[in-house]
Amino acid sequence: FKERQQHPLKQWKLSPVDLASLDKWEEYTVAKEAMFHHTDSVDAPWAVIKSDCKKRARLNALRYVLHSLPYDGRDLKEIGPLDPLLVSRAPLRYSNED
Repeated sequence: FKERQQHPLKQWKLSPVDLASLDKWEEYTVAKEAMFHHTDSVDAPWAVIKSDCKKRARLNALRYVLHSLPYDGRDLKEIGPLDPLLVSRAPLRYSNED
């Protein structure tokens, strides 16, 4: 966040809403986790993909979708495995955090 504030080529990404939301970070986090808890199901699971590295996150997001959907010619070996450090079900990701 601080980098975006100070970097002249990234400042445009910040809006007044972003700045105002900083004081509500904890409230947003509680609401997000409650939403995951109450809406995650076997038929409609939430997946969380850590995105510290955009390239790895995007590759794992694609793999998650390709693993989840049945289609002709699907080759899981070609798709590759999901990185368990990046991809998890939301309830598992948030039940282990303090």
